[in-house]
Amino acid sequence: MFTGIVRETGEVVNKDQTEAGATFRVRCREVFNDLGIGHSISVDGVCLTVTEKGTDSFTVFAVPETLRLTSLGRKSAGDRVNLEPAARLTDFLGGHLVQGHVDGTGEVLSVCREGDSRVFRFKAPAAVLHYCTLKGSIGVNGVSLTISGLGSDYFEVTIIPHTDEVTNFGQLQVGDLVNLEADVISKYVESHVKRVLGGAATLLFFGALLFGGSLPVPAKTVLIYHSTVANKGSPMVLRVARFKPDIFVEWESVSHQGTVHLYQDAVAEGRKFIFDSLFDAGVDAESPDAMTVWLSDFMYKELKEKGQAKIAFNNLPLKLKVVGTGTYGLAVDKVEKQIPVITVEDERKNTWAIYDDPGNPLIVEYKTPRYRRYLKSINTSSWPGLKWIKQIPPVK
Repeated sequence: MFTGIVRETGEVVNKDQTEAGATFRVRCREVFNDLGIGHSISVDGVCLTVTEKGTDSFTVFAVPETLRLTSLGRKSAGDRVNLEPAARLTDFLGGHLVQGHVDGTGEVLSVCREGDSRVFRFKAPAAVLHYCTLKGSIGVNGVSLTISGLGSDYFEVTIIPHTDEVTNFGQLQVGDLVNLEADVISKYVESHVKRVLGGAATLLFFGALLFGGSLPVPAKTVLIYHSTVANKGSPMVLRVARFKPDIFVEWESVSHQGTVHLYQDAVAEGRKFIFDSLFDAGVDAESPDAMTVWLSDFMYKELKEKGQAKIAFNNLPLKLKVVGTGTYGLAVDKVEKQIPVITVEDERKNTWAIYDDPGNPLIVEYKTPRYRRYLKSINTSSWPGLKWIKQIPPVK
């Protein structure tokens, strides 16, 4: 067991790889005196056993599975690796409980400076994101870090200058792979709840515990979307006047406002999806067969049961394919929450993140190489009423 507080970075002096695995010799200074034959040590977040000890180095062995599932398979002589000896029961728990059992690898998507610190964005597998929550802990290359941002397929952490200096984060570049370990406490909680409550009850339990239950969409709910094109952004506010069997909303952008009425046939069976034209059609737009903002019940069911769906997107045929699951962070009544999403890719390689709830299949993010529309917040408490709508039409 480790704490995620890296003691130093060591240098891979030699790597000898065969079909049986790989032997690494690592030069170190600070941790050297704490190591003995048979001791455990975290090497870039991977728990390994010391098999030999030299005058200024130690040797560890990694089996083929470890090489496949972690970044150690790509390490070579000269690389720097984060080192932490096994924790003692009397040690300070400065980070969080880290086992050294890597759950998967992530990829550095971007590095942005924020004051004296740097914000790293990592693409991560769904199996890791499943246990991620804002302000929660995660192990990255053996470093205990706090999650500062979450998306449908990524998370972000902020690295202070000290961490840059004492770990190999200072050498990380876009495209590099890192070892990820999700918080073990979340895993234990989920495992025990499943054992006690069973599958269906577990879903209900975690829906309430992690996601606060289904996203609320009562009348007067406010959805705030942001759109960015070429790094220029603009907001759009949607206020829900009625949600199912049909959907009636009023909307307001920087320069326009209007209403959109999605008929109940479209909500239930619609096979068409329109992004923008319903919001350009004037004050009152009606749609008997096409959806916007939400998928129809039919589209959602097709994606969940078959993993794919054929729709008409802006009146052109388009194939959608489920490529993964994850979580998405947004503010609900000013409280940051994580919601489960399914990630979908269309044949144009654009991606969709859809709230994974049959009662509310909301599009929370849509991305193309140049355009992004994403749901930033939901508010159900502070708006006393619809802002300017005069009359709610009958259900159609």
